[in-house]
Amino acid sequence: MSIFLIRHAQSEANINGRALSHASISLSDHGKEQARQLCELLPKIDHVIVSKYLRTYQTAEPILQKYKLSAEIDENLHEFSYLSESKCFNTNLDDRKLWVNAYWERMDHDYREADDAESFADLHSRVQLFHKKLRQLEREYAEKNLVIFTHGQFLQLLLTLMDRPQPLSRELMQSFRSDLIHRPIQNTAIFLF
Repeated sequence: MSIFLIRHAQSEANINGRALSHASISLSDHGKEQARQLCELLPKIDHVIVSKYLRTYQTAEPILQKYKLSAEIDENLHEFSYLSESKCFNTNLDDRKLWVNAYWERMDHDYREADDAESFADLHSRVQLFHKKLRQLEREYAEKNLVIFTHGQFLQLLLTLMDRPQPLSRELMQSFRSDLIHRPIQNTAIFLF
């Protein structure tokens, strides 16, 4: 059996919609259709883990309903929130572009923009903790199917560290950013652990 790692379906923010908070971004109409298609594509699912963000729950919803499951929320799975939540209130991708560029130009893995933002080091730590959890779950799901709905940046770093374990460094942050730009993970992309 399998552990499926999946990026959430298309969200309103992915299509330049305004976001009131990092956690409250919902799926677009197309994203809801993607979630329904995922439900038909995947084998029978025995357990679902989501982040604390609405868009992962909404992506999981068709599966939860089909198999009458409840989602487990994992506090480490949420998206990399390196921009201040309060500063990003009611903004879209275009509004945030200069702030995003300024953050990545720093290339400082310990830099935290504000108290309500996280550093790349925080993301690295969360990813490592979740990877440890995955290794523990591997035996439990030898005969069952688990699906985990997470986010593009979280998944990007998790896959990188699974493929090439490495310590936190400026070089890791630089290659991570390059991967985000040149090889982004598409909505509903499926990876096997």
